[in-house]
Amino acid sequence: MMYLALFVIGFACLRLLISLWNTLSATTLPHRNQKHSQMVSVLIPARNEEKNLARLLKELTNSYHQNLEVYVYDDDSRDGTAQIVNDYARKDPRVKLIHGKDLPRGWTGKNYACYELGKNACGNCLLFLDADVTTQPELIDDLLTLQKQYELSLLSVFPVQIMDTPDERITVPFMNRTLLSLLPLTLIRRSPNPALAAANGQCMLFTKESYDKNQWHKRVANNPVEDINIMRRLKQEGEKGHTTLSNGQISCRMYHNLHDAIKGFAKNIHAYFGNNYLIMSLYLLITSFGFIPVWLVYGFPTVLGLILAESAIVLITSVSSGQHPVKNLLTAPLQQITAMYTAGYALMNKARGYGVWKGRRI
Repeated sequence: MMYLALFVIGFACLRLLISLWNTLSATTLPHRNQKHSQMVSVLIPARNEEKNLARLLKELTNSYHQNLEVYVYDDDSRDGTAQIVNDYARKDPRVKLIHGKDLPRGWTGKNYACYELGKNACGNCLLFLDADVTTQPELIDDLLTLQKQYELSLLSVFPVQIMDTPDERITVPFMNRTLLSLLPLTLIRRSPNPALAAANGQCMLFTKESYDKNQWHKRVANNPVEDINIMRRLKQEGEKGHTTLSNGQISCRMYHNLHDAIKGFAKNIHAYFGNNYLIMSLYLLITSFGFIPVWLVYGFPTVLGLILAESAIVLITSVSSGQHPVKNLLTAPLQQITAMYTAGYALMNKARGYGVWKGRRI
């Protein structure tokens, strides 16, 4: 019991140090106010996204970086997605619609959409964006500046997550906190170890040379966690990738209710732990119930120190990711409960061999 208690205390201290490192090591996408002339292909997979596309297309066409083309892949939408894109295309020839094909066997919908988008892209860089993101005019130039600085084949950004309902506040923050307390983001770029990888499919900038050569989405055709796996494969190939947090240039409202959030995060919660369901389960057990052996061995004062350390992790990672620290701290116990439920849902999907997302099995 004593060794377990010591492990819990040491693990909390390590996570606190990693959280501090990520806060102090400039892990956000910097504002540089530099302009670039190269052509960028902005590629958007869209399935029933009529509520988001008009806003996003307006933002992109008003970008400070004007040398771009915008392709939207209509992935068998049942709403006005195609009409919205066609309306914009009539006003701005840089916007183009790709009508989706039947989904081949062995592919997820998003990966196939991205693969088809990549085949049509003509830009020097390929920027894949989810349709539900919100972009600021400086986003593309800031991405290009950092990509050039480090000579990156792939630069990914975690958007600031917008949370307008209690359902979102008890689900979304857990994922950012887990990432920022387990992985020093600078090691994604500095270390060749593919295990030290993270990325976010909501915003991924590739060089065309790397993408055409490796066909990244084709290589992860049936993987629902394509972003992290692409980063791992890219590092295995000896190419350089990097992942940062948004500094306000891009934000996203991922889910609007608890049901969608749990189903959505169940697709990829295990990827934060190297696709190891056992490690995922142990992490959740330790961070949820680790105070019990600490209490039994060392008593309440040490448990209080553990609680303060965990609270500091919540506050620090909230500030790093642009979230409200006090709201996150107050809802942290509920976040832990919903994370455990989400992990259970992911284990159920693994047991039955599939999950369901946007009406498709994955």
